Amino acid sequence: MPTSEICADAWLAALFGHPVFQIRPGAAAGGDAGAALAQHARSQPRAFYFAKVGVADVATVAGLSRAGMSVVDVSVTFGLAARSAPQAQALPAGIDIREARDADAAAVLDIAETSFRYSRFHLDPLIPSRLANQIKREWMASYLARRRGECLWIATVDGSPAAFLAVIGGDDHGLRLKTIDLVAVAPSFQQKGVGRALVHFFLARYGSGCDRLQVGTQIANVASCRLYEASGMRIERAEYVLHMHVAATPS
Repeated sequence: MPTSEICADAWLAALFGHPVFQIRPGAAAGGDAGAALAQHARSQPRAFYFAKVGVADVATVAGLSRAGMSVVDVSVTFGLAARSAPQAQALPAGIDIREARDADAAAVLDIAETSFRYSRFHLDPLIPSRLANQIKREWMASYLARRRGECLWIATVDGSPAAFLAVIGGDDHGLRLKTIDLVAVAPSFQQKGVGRALVHFFLARYGSGCDRLQVGTQIANVASCRLYEASGMRIERAEYVLHMHVAATPS
């Protein structure tokens, strides 16, 4: 039977202040993933575990649940063939989109820290809001330091930074991918067409340079799901996201 991998996540561990591990179930791992997790967790006085499992793999979800994991989210990935990407169009009045500059750092970090509600970290009741917000802030700090991703785009409204969209590239069995790694609109600029303008810009900008365009979100984030569907993207896969805290208590 294919075995499951348990991989340390050093980046998240530095933020959590204790070990963090990702469970990567083998194909048709079933209960094997849960058994591997239970054995590994016994050696950890304090740790955080997470896993993503396709929604059709009920056996693996059941095995991980028996070992102590809980579903905190359903992640959905939207995709669009690049050949179907829309053409560039004029931006709404007052909105401009450009590459991020060093002077945008403070605004980007503030948007990252204040604009998320539905990430798996925010939905987990055992993760304090301050930590969930810090994870998003540090994620974008890695873009500003050019340690992650390909490009960071800023949307301004009448000259003020209002939103960002981070792009990362990849390859999936020979298909060239461009993915929205993270996108956020500042609370004061939400529901004003800024997010829609950024997503359309992404599709038009990168449609000619890859084979497929993608973005992931949470099924709980209904507004984002509707936005991506309206842009022409369609759900390609859905995954349960499971968490487990060893020796953790609610904060």
